[in-house]
Amino acid sequence: MRKTFLCLSLAVVAAAGVARAEIMPEPIPADFIQQFAPLVIDLVQQQIPNPPVKVEANAEKALGYHFTVEQGEKELLGVVAMPDKNLTAATVEKATDKGTPVGVLGMKSLSLVDKEDVFKADRLAVAELNGIFKMPVFFLSVKGSGADRTLEIYSKDGKALVSAPLKKQASDAAVPLNLKISNIDAAKKKADLTISLGGAYESTVKVSHFVL
Repeated sequence: MRKTFLCLSLAVVAAAGVARAEIMPEPIPADFIQQFAPLVIDLVQQQIPNPPVKVEANAEKALGYHFTVEQGEKELLGVVAMPDKNLTAATVEKATDKGTPVGVLGMKSLSLVDKEDVFKADRLAVAELNGIFKMPVFFLSVKGSGADRTLEIYSKDGKALVSAPLKKQASDAAVPLNLKISNIDAAKKKADLTISLGGAYESTVKVSHFVL
């Protein structure tokens, strides 16, 4: 009995250690987002005047998440999303093979991943603030073919960096472009980024640590 109790106690301690080690993303405070989003829109419009996807970003619906990894030094990684002003579930439903703008992402110390390789600076559109803060920018579009919908993510040029199938998944329709960060690997500084559109569709892509 004593031995069994000791084994159970060790198991509980180990489980608690795993729980403490798990990295949980946190929402970026709404008041900060509301101050930050219009500035981002201005920077993108000024510094990236001819984007591959013409998104009419809605600053009022902006949101973001961040998380901290600690490998020697602590580092904050994050994503901010702004939907196109016309984004709804119907927007996604009506998308054609020509593509429909749905939103824009700005990343902090992150970039998209193609298979196992993170996209580097030569493939990225970048918004820069006072030569100090550099933010990779990604433009989102949906293409439709029959019943299939695909999320196309662009950055610097007219060739999509990532094409990811969209699946129907009900979520909050009041949040036209939503994010979820999961499966954070602190050692490799990688994570899954789930993008929800119009409260009706979602797709998951991979992001990884990257500093310009």
